Amino acid sequence: MNAIERPPCTRALERSLARKTLFGRDVPGASCHIHPGGRRSSRRKRRKLRTPRALVLLLTILSACYESYPLLDFEDEDPRADAGLPPRDSGVDGDGNGGTDEDETDTPDPDTPPDCAKASARFITNIVDFEFGPGQNHNQESGFPHALYGPPRANDTNSVVSLGNGGFVIVEFENNIIVDGPGPDFIVFENPVPHFVELATVSVSNDLITWHEFPCTAAQDGPDYGSCAGVGIVRSHPDNGIDPLDPTVAGGDAFDLADINVAEARYVRIQDREDLVGPAGVFDLDAVAIVNARCP
Repeated sequence: MNAIERPPCTRALERSLARKTLFGRDVPGASCHIHPGGRRSSRRKRRKLRTPRALVLLLTILSACYESYPLLDFEDEDPRADAGLPPRDSGVDGDGNGGTDEDETDTPDPDTPPDCAKASARFITNIVDFEFGPGQNHNQESGFPHALYGPPRANDTNSVVSLGNGGFVIVEFENNIIVDGPGPDFIVFENPVPHFVELATVSVSNDLITWHEFPCTAAQDGPDYGSCAGVGIVRSHPDNGIDPLDPTVAGGDAFDLADINVAEARYVRIQDREDLVGPAGVFDLDAVAIVNARCP
């Protein structure tokens, strides 16, 4: 069978049609369509013949992109994941007042006492919930949550985490709870730098539903700071021999459950005072220590 003789314009037409553009990039693969009689097809017919090929090419590219990025998610990133915490709808509810949006919860039964035969903690071991506020964000990315675990570290700014304006954190202690005993029952340690008064409100709960608050309504410049946290200078450090469980020498701010008529508490919530702003308006948490513990 003799080869079909191509008109003079065919080669130029093929070169032109062999380069199309898709989203601003040249995409090869198209060709000139020639009728058996050697005549070029009409513009309308060429368009009809080329369209399926371009569509297939587009679908192939989209399929390859999907296979390369199957987990692509355009939702806002959740900083809770970086801290190793579950999504907000799986734990404490979003208003920061404890409880859940559903009936299910994985929190311990408040009627079940801790097993003191097991290892028990006197310092923070877990972050139950948190939400950072705007503004000062010291150590939130590089130090949270591990900077809050363990005893306080006086004069070490790397051991604190800023909560941001109005931010909060809820903490617990592995296999232990705070009980009302003689004198102060727990201590909250804030910024270890002297002469920085950065106030926060402290609340306690035994079930993440009912919260009991130590009132904190003091002005930023005092002089009476009442039951606010963020006033006392931190004096204890693992290297200086000062007992972090002794409120008379440890520094920080001590709290007595008897002041709010509470017998025991599993959880402590520290919330920055949203009404206070400026350089000294954001609370920096260092540690929380149980003085009177169910499991010493």
